[in-house]
Amino acid sequence: MDNTTLTIEKTIINKAITYILSNLEEDISVGDVSSFCGISKYHLNRVFRKETGEALYEFIKRNKIERSAWRLKVEKNKSVTEISSDYGYSSSNFSTEFKKSLHISPSLFRKESEERVHLCSLSRGLTLDDMESMEKNITIETLPDMFVIYERKKGNYKNMPSQWCSFIEKYSYLKTDDTLYIECTLDDPSITDEDNCLYEICQTVDKTDRRISNLSTTMFTGGKYAVYHYKGWPEFLYMVYQEVFCRWLKKTGYEIDPRPIIDIYRLVRDDGYMEIDICFPLK
Repeated sequence: MDNTTLTIEKTIINKAITYILSNLEEDISVGDVSSFCGISKYHLNRVFRKETGEALYEFIKRNKIERSAWRLKVEKNKSVTEISSDYGYSSSNFSTEFKKSLHISPSLFRKESEERVHLCSLSRGLTLDDMESMEKNITIETLPDMFVIYERKKGNYKNMPSQWCSFIEKYSYLKTDDTLYIECTLDDPSITDEDNCLYEICQTVDKTDRRISNLSTTMFTGGKYAVYHYKGWPEFLYMVYQEVFCRWLKKTGYEIDPRPIIDIYRLVRDDGYMEIDICFPLK
């Protein structure tokens, strides 16, 4: 298969995944996705399974369940029924599909979610005093739209540093004084298999630049965000996501919206110290 065909197929898969992840709260079908991508259901199913190892319908269903599981953990003020209905499930159907996918009931998952976080290999202990102090670094901000080139990856988040090095070098010709490097983690490794998590590494660009015409691009929609101004070492980032924001959301009553969570890199030193704005979209 030539490189042009591979590029076209990868573009189609990226387009399909973006559409699905942006519409998980809708009643989307394989036909809806194929219409959006402009190809037949048969062809889309074939290339999707070849590229991802997963049938398109199963990908939709799995992501609905995993996204709902993440919200059960994060949005503790919402009932299981409220969250399940957002994804088109009745209470009984949701419980059945949830158990089938994650081998635990929704209510028990919510009860044990903190324990599942600490069982993840990325987990690092934080004391209550640590978390109280870290919550003070969260501000409410209005962010602008950000147009980016991106590469979507599938694997363990531990592999991201080497992926970033390759990405930055590859697209260095597009860098300007205003360039931002942005990371978008699409899965929660305490829910999704750690070695099969999706993530995007991105670089802001001028959308009128002709040199990006054959690259994958997307727009991160601006608006209201809770921004955690993280300064420290990478091993604690996972716990910021899992515990600091969960506690903060519960205490403040803010609600997240379907836009993706993004990390904006402000500084990364050779010794690993980093400064990152972790941005949670709010309604």
